[in-house]
Amino acid sequence: MLSEVDKWSQKYTWFRKMTVCFLVILISSVIGFFLTLSSAFISTACLIISFLSVLGIRIGLGKMDEFKSLYVNTVPMINPEKDFKEGRSLAENEELMLSKDVSVAEVEAALEALVEEGQQLTQIEEIVVINESSQIEDVEVTELEEIQEETEATELEETQEETEATKLEETQEETEATEVEETQEETEVTEVEETQEETEAEKLDDVQEESAQQTLSLEEQVFETIKMILRMNHCEVENLSFKTVGKYLTIYLKSRVMIRLKLTGRKHYVLTYLSQAEVEALGLVFDTPAKSEAYTSRVQFTSIAVLAQLEAQIVELYNRLVK
Repeated sequence: MLSEVDKWSQKYTWFRKMTVCFLVILISSVIGFFLTLSSAFISTACLIISFLSVLGIRIGLGKMDEFKSLYVNTVPMINPEKDFKEGRSLAENEELMLSKDVSVAEVEAALEALVEEGQQLTQIEEIVVINESSQIEDVEVTELEEIQEETEATELEETQEETEATKLEETQEETEATEVEETQEETEVTEVEETQEETEAEKLDDVQEESAQQTLSLEEQVFETIKMILRMNHCEVENLSFKTVGKYLTIYLKSRVMIRLKLTGRKHYVLTYLSQAEVEALGLVFDTPAKSEAYTSRVQFTSIAVLAQLEAQIVELYNRLVK
């Protein structure tokens, strides 16, 4: 036994020295690498040496740990933290353990005591586990009952809320429908009343216009229509006047001729400066004027509505005389 311990002690010290040597080589190679950065060859060699030294340090530390574990498992009743120290050799640590006079009977008694304590601990652990499992089951049962009660209560509340919401929606829809129907009826009634009033007012206006036109002559009706067209286009009509000269009705603006019409005889027409294409584009009937009339076209006058179709030309003639 002592010879094996001596062998382990020698190997342990040898690997420790090897580890220290590799550590010194590593430090020197790192320093050399930083000092010889200008030379690529030397710096790479330093890196390789440092890598190899790191491997050697790892191997040495691993062997040292292996010898420690073998020593601890071989020698009985040892406390590695107290009795094993790197400052002492393995032989010295062995002598210290032998000086304690530890007998085999004491070791066996200690082992039996440890086994009994382990059995007691396992029994206690089984009891604790059984108690904990029963408590967990009780807790789970109570939690399930509480969850069922909560779900039933929430379902009842939700159904009540849904029924109340549906009732409220139905009542709101009914009230809205009735309000909409009432508003529609009111709007229809008001619209009908307004249309009736408007139709009655229009009828009164038409009757008044017809009665007024029946009292006026054709020349006066034409003059009033032209005045109305000019007013609608924001033109002043105070300086307008008309006069029948021979067979023509002439309308003057400040004693200057603006429009000339023929309302007597077999043909009734309005003299304009429009071309045939422009007259026909307005949907009116074109006729060539006489040379003495000094106009470019005759527009057949069938009714007062012809003047409304010539509104743009009337306003243009007015603007020319104003300028």
